[in-house]
Amino acid sequence: MTDGFDTDPRVLWSEDVLRYRDTDANGHVNNAVFAAFCESGRVQFFATHLTPLLTPDTFFVIARFVIDYRAELHYPGRVRTATWLARTGRTSLGFRHRILTGDVVAGEAESVCVLLAKDTRRPAPLGAAGEAASRLVVEAPGG
Repeated sequence: MTDGFDTDPRVLWSEDVLRYRDTDANGHVNNAVFAAFCESGRVQFFATHLTPLLTPDTFFVIARFVIDYRAELHYPGRVRTATWLARTGRTSLGFRHRILTGDVVAGEAESVCVLLAKDTRRPAPLGAAGEAASRLVVEAPGG
């Protein structure tokens, strides 16, 4: 269920291996691990597309994170996570994530990251990173 994301260069794909330590008492991958899959995608997205455009006196923080769990994950296995920009704002970016095991959607998530100024810890304009980000926005189902 990639909805054509496999061929869209604006969508970043990351892959993670499910580890035994990711499992909980119910024998499935713990819900908190889903957040780590999304974090892997965001970190790679920032490093690939936006971090080189940021001034050294700014940094991104997570302001919102929501996960919808669609299917259980079990050890051993692998997951692929699609990460894309759904919207840009003056000081924030809205991401979408889709976690897949094979062709099964195991989870979908939304996250909002806000750019902060290091000295004031207040939102800062995206500037050049925002201009670059606006060209990466993907119109997606449910997004």
